This record gives sequence, C-alpha cells and structure tokens, in this order.
Amino acid sequence: MLFPHLDAVLVNAVFRADEVLHVEARTRELGAVCPDCATPSGRVHSTYARHLADGPIGDQPVWIDLTVRRLYCENADCPRRTFAEQVKGLTVRYGRRTSAARRVLEAVAIALAGRAGSRLATILHTRTSRMTLLRAIMDHPDPVWTVPKGPRSR
Repeated sequence: MLFPHLDAVLVNAVFRADEVLHVEARTRELGAVCPDCATPSGRVHSTYARHLADGPIGDQPVWIDLTVRRLYCENADCPRRTFAEQVKGLTVRYGRRTSAARRVLEAVAIALAGRAGSRLATILHTRTSRMTLLRAIMDHPDPVWTVPKGPRSR
C-alpha cells in the first residue's frame, strides 16, 4: 500500500500539480468524540479543508488536502461547544504535517538543527525554516540520565 497512514480517510483523488503530488481526501462519516468529555457526536457544524505536508514519494513533495468536519458537543455540561475531528495517526491539533513527516523533521533537527538541517530538509523535499527545526528540538523530551556513582570514601 502506497499510503498506509490514509486508511482512516476516503481518498477522492490523487494528482500532480506544480511538481507536487496532491492527495484529496475526506474523513469517513463515522461519529467523533468530544476531546474534553468523550461524548460521541454526529451533529455536524461545518466542514473545512486542512492542508498537511507528508513525506516525499518518488522525489516529489506530497500535500494531503483533507476535508474534516467540525461537530457540536452533545453534552450540555461540557464547556466545549464545537470541536474538529482528528484522524488518528494523521492529524494533531493545529498540525500542518503528518506524523511521518514530523518524525523525519525531528530526526533532521536532532542531527543537524539550524541552517544545516534546513538545507537537508530541502533536499528531502520538506521545506522548513531553521527556527522550526530548533522548536522541534525544544519540544523533544530530554533524555533520561543516570547519575554516575563515584568512588566511595571511608
């Protein structure tokens, strides 16, 4: 399968435009749950398009044009009135990259960071700024260190 992370969505079209491979998709018509109260909802408020950068295929950058729904929370006690559905393994709140593309950028950021990482990302068909790579490093959790034990004094 060429796009295993797109199993959770319905792919409408795949086409090439301006040296970029575009994948038009939409979420499945399954109900979503509110992120605050976990109440299932099927009442649609509206839909909107998200544009996600994905990893390159065949030396071409890939953009996923995903149509998602905004739903009403059915729980009257919940402070959240509407919420946008998320696709597990593909989207995160406010994210503009897929999980796979984000992992690649994190690896580049940890290896090179800054301007050198930005140049490598361009070669990998994932354009990004040096500041985005530095933020990826700052968001990465610190490694767990063990405290070295020195010689015991008597």
